[in-house]
Amino acid sequence: MAKEKIQSAGDSAAPVSLIDHIEVDVEALLGDATMTVAQLNVLVEGDVVRLDRQINEPVAIRVNGRVIGRGEIVTVNDCFAVRVTRMGE
Repeated sequence: MAKEKIQSAGDSAAPVSLIDHIEVDVEALLGDATMTVAQLNVLVEGDVVRLDRQINEPVAIRVNGRVIGRGEIVTVNDCFAVRVTRMGE
C-alpha cells in the first residue's frame, strides 16, 4: 500500500507520516474588544467585557496564528469546544 503524499513548496512529495507527530497550537477566537488604558485600569473581578460578536456567530479557528476554518462554540463534559463548520480558509 502506497503512503499518502503531501506537496511541499519545492514540488517534492514527502510522506505524511514524517510530520504527523508535530504539535501545533489551535485557538478559537471568540471576539475582540477595544478599551482605553483607563478602562483596563478599573477592571475588577466580576466585570464583563463585551466582545464584538454575537453568540451565534462562527468563531475563527486558528493554527499558529493563521485562520484555517470556522466553527461554533459547544460544550463537551462542562468544557468549551468548537464544532468545525468550515475548513480551508
